[in-house]
Formats: sequence, C-alpha cells, structure tokens
Amino acid sequence: AAADDDDDDDDGDSTTTTTTAVGATKETTNKKDDTNSTSNNTSNSNSSTSRRFEKTIILDTRGSGYAKNGHMPSAIHLPYTSIATPTNSLKIRSKFELEKLFEERVAGVDVLDPDLKIILSCGSGVSVCHGYLALKELGRNITEENTRIYDGSWKEWGKDEDLPKIFPGEE
Repeated sequence: AAADDDDDDDDGDSTTTTTTAVGATKETTNKKDDTNSTSNNTSNSNSSTSRRFEKTIILDTRGSGYAKNGHMPSAIHLPYTSIATPTNSLKIRSKFELEKLFEERVAGVDVLDPDLKIILSCGSGVSVCHGYLALKELGRNITEENTRIYDGSWKEWGKDEDLPKIFPGEE
C-alpha cells in the first residue's frame, strides 16, 4: 500500500490516504499534538521514500479457493499446485517449466521487470511462498519494494467489508 500525506489543512491535522494495490483507499486523520510539533502518524509507509511503480500486479496462488471464495479485483490466478512438481508439493518446477507457466498465466507481463510491483497473495499467507520462489527461480531481482507478500492474504482481505472483491459469477 502507498500512503500520501495531505498537510494543506489550516488546523494542523494531516490526512493519510492509503491506496491498496487495486485502488481501494482508506483515509486516516492524524491530530497534531499541541505540545509537540510532530504528527501522530499511524501509517507504516514513508511517502517521501516510497517508490512509485507504473504497474502493479497481484498474483493469487490459492488453489480452488480462488474460484469458490472470490478474489481481489485484477488478481491473476497462479495456483501453487501449478508451480510445484506433481509428485512433491514442496519442490518447484524447473525454470523452463516455470517460464512456460508464467507465459500462459501472466501473458504479456514481464515479471522480471524491476519497475513492475508484484504482490503475492493466497488464502492465508502460506502458499505465496511457491510464487516467491518461482519468481526467484525465473531470475527476478526481488527487492523489498518491488515484490511483496501480503501475509494477511484473502483471509484478511475477504473479511474487510470496505475492500473491493470479485465473487464467483461476477466476472
């Protein structure tokens, strides 16, 4: 999530607008302490050092839960079972097989582009590790800013009534 601070108010308060990867926003107003000139900012993001990405994608590595339970808008379904070998779910496929898989599932997106922000999600933050390892195997230069694991994943997103969702039959 990216945060933008709007300090144009005359009352000394600041408003933090947090934008999720799919464009949902939440605003938090932070009151300035009259005895201290610093604001009580509740955001974990530092907007002055956060990099802006031209494009962000969400890779959802859930299995059948993606189709049965809904998903985040614009999420690309990349089931962890397609990343893992057929005989051992703890081992990922070869680089060649992963290249073919990503060409099919993430068509037209260069996942090696360092200017592409990738957010990995699943049901509860576990199977995203398959996606992360697959990106590493493909040669993505992963940084803290360009590749994120959403550890709350669908379990958290799906419960939040304020966030957009796509449910079965809505696509």
